[in-house]
Amino acid sequence: MTSEQTSDDPVTAASGPATFRPVPLVALIAVGFLLIGLSPIAFQGGAWFLVLLLPLLPAWWLLRTRTVVDGTALHVRLAWGAHRVPWDDVATLRVAERGWVRAVRGEEAARSGAGAAAPKANNSEVALVGVRPRDLGRVARASDGRIDMPTPDEVAAAREHQRELEATRMRIAKLRERQAAETGQETGHETVHETEDTAGDEESRA
Repeated sequence: MTSEQTSDDPVTAASGPATFRPVPLVALIAVGFLLIGLSPIAFQGGAWFLVLLLPLLPAWWLLRTRTVVDGTALHVRLAWGAHRVPWDDVATLRVAERGWVRAVRGEEAARSGAGAAAPKANNSEVALVGVRPRDLGRVARASDGRIDMPTPDEVAAAREHQRELEATRMRIAKLRERQAAETGQETGHETVHETEDTAGDEESRA
């Protein structure tokens, strides 16, 4: 999987818009071979010609899905929708352990900086389809100075921080499960003791 730039000029490409795709357009060659392979079936007549519509779905997804970064906003185009996030609304870019880089809006980033857990994938975040951590340098150049270009060490530190947060959440979840199990065992012991005491009282009365 690769990303591409909208400009072929090496001088202007560094400061102009940049386009990032989840799958390179060269994959359209495979779609073309699929179309050729389905042609004998489609030419049988009748409703068989509808099978030619099948290659159009991946072709549409390949052509449509992308993220365009320029000096004004982040433009995310999906197969059946689009998002535009102005740079003024972006507080930070979050590097996820898996998946695409995410643009975090200002309100969510403020809550995270105040000591909350790492922001979750919700309406306050927009996944930048096709943008990977290694593409952050190009994003910074295309942003026209809106964000600084991260160094490889900063990218690695962001990934390590995300892993530490995930590990912390897992430890907390396991601790809560252990506490719940211990509470259940204590409740069971108390119930057994109460049953034994009741049985002993009944025997003494008899």
